[in-house]
Order: sequence, then C-alpha cells, then structure tokens
Amino acid sequence: MLKLDKISYKNVTFSAEYTFNISESGIYALVGESGSGKSTLINLISGFLNIHSGSMSFKNKSLLDLSPSQRPISTLFQNYNNFDHLTIFENIILGVDSKMINNNINRNKVKSVMKKLSLEMDMFKTVSELSGGEQQRVSLARCWLRNRNLLLLDEPFNALDPGLRKDLFIQLVKMHEHNKSQITIISSHFLDELVDIINGVIFINNGSVYENKILQYKEVKDNLDFKKYFLGSF
Repeated sequence: MLKLDKISYKNVTFSAEYTFNISESGIYALVGESGSGKSTLINLISGFLNIHSGSMSFKNKSLLDLSPSQRPISTLFQNYNNFDHLTIFENIILGVDSKMINNNINRNKVKSVMKKLSLEMDMFKTVSELSGGEQQRVSLARCWLRNRNLLLLDEPFNALDPGLRKDLFIQLVKMHEHNKSQITIISSHFLDELVDIINGVIFINNGSVYENKILQYKEVKDNLDFKKYFLGSF
C-alpha cells in the first residue's frame, strides 16, 4: 500500500535515504533516537520536504507529483496544528471546508466526530481555552473527519501525561475500526505503550530504515542493537 524506494534527502547537516514497504492497513510505530530522521521521513511522505531521488507510492499511485493538499494524507504534529483564535467547530470543520461555514450539515459533522472522541463541550468554545489533551483531541477530530487513508502522527502525544496518551491511543484504534483501509504511522519515544495497538515497527537509525523493512515488536525487543535505546539495558 505504502512503498518508498530509495527516497533520498540531504541538507547541509543531514542526509537520509528511506526504503520500506507497508503492505497492510494498520498502526505502525516509527521509532529512533532524536535526530535520527523520523520527522524528516514524515515530512517527505507528507510533501512538506522535497525528495532528491527515489520513488514513493500509495496504493500503487505515485505521490511525488502531488502537492501536500492533494495527497491522501492527514498529518498531526506535536504542536496540535490548531488555530488558537478559532473555535473548536472551526478547527475541526476546516479539515473538510476551508470556508468553515456554520450550517446544520457542518455542525452535525463536527458534533458526530466530537462524540466519537469524547469531546463533551461547547463546539463554539475557542481552542485557546482548552487543555493540551483536549487540543490534541480537536486535532485528531479534524483528521478523523477528513478520513484520509494515510495518517502521519509526529510525536503528537509525547508532551501529555501517560493517562492522556493511553486514552488517545484508544481513540486512534477507534479511528481504524471506522476506516479499515487506513494506515497510521505514529512517531513516539514510548514504544512499550504502543505494543498492544501496533502492527509493526519502523526503526530509523542515522537517516535510514533498519533492514529496509517493517519489524515486529519481538524482533526489536530481542535485538541487542536496540536494547540500549528501547530498554535502557546497557
């Protein structure tokens, strides 16, 4: 479904080349040390960075000639991607209606997705009034409403406390129950928290994907090369 073949990127201080193939829908953890190239990979897939060479396709269709807005992708970063001066309604409906028209159809769309994510509050409250966990739910609601088949999450919950992270992981699983064709790639430093919901692991090391393939959690856990980073065992 998602295939990257020698996608290369280089700037003054960093170079990377990514190859891997995700053949089935599901949730995949993207892990690696800070500075290893996780965010670079997400930005290349999203189209926010330009590749230098290689090929990239989703469902056998090339992504390289598509602008970020044309790609079947929703991307969520750690800083929530929200507009603080806008209401919850406006931030969510913006995903499908750039004019943010306040009508019955749009209100019902927002109301429905807010209910799915346990956002039990006035949709016309400004986002700046919300807690960090609530703001991330608003961002996730916008992604859910867009219903794109590829969801990229760049350390979106790392700043939240463990209870909130666990709750949002549950919401992520609900999204996949709603859209069984979806692939989610979630970048995180908390691999053990994801073990019960992920279908595989993408390990990034020095700008490349380890063994150019999706690993299973057991492969990562039992590999001596990874124990220091993941388990602190050295």
